[in-house]
Amino acid sequence: MNREMTTIEANVLDVILNRGSFKLPVKAEKIRNDLGLSKRGLEEIVETLRFVHGHPIVAKKTQPSGYYIPRNKDEREAGITPYRKQIATEKRNLGAVLSVDLTKYWERA
Repeated sequence: MNREMTTIEANVLDVILNRGSFKLPVKAEKIRNDLGLSKRGLEEIVETLRFVHGHPIVAKKTQPSGYYIPRNKDEREAGITPYRKQIATEKRNLGAVLSVDLTKYWERA
């Protein structure tokens, strides 16, 4: 799905491209405050920039934390490691919930 970038999407991308780096990523709070976005609004725009417009934006979770676009494989790997960990955790959570026999569970309650 290709479409023109909206003004707010372009503004978010501009901030990440011009103020964020691996060594000093731009904080989500800074982007939200500068552009008047909610937490969820920024997250949705970043997802759109990734999926619709093809920008490899990642978020560094360790300090200094924030958004950046990796310039090489090492920076990309550092940015996607938290996503991999989150996916593994979500798979474990899903498995735990699905493994419970609900009939037996409620018989005990």
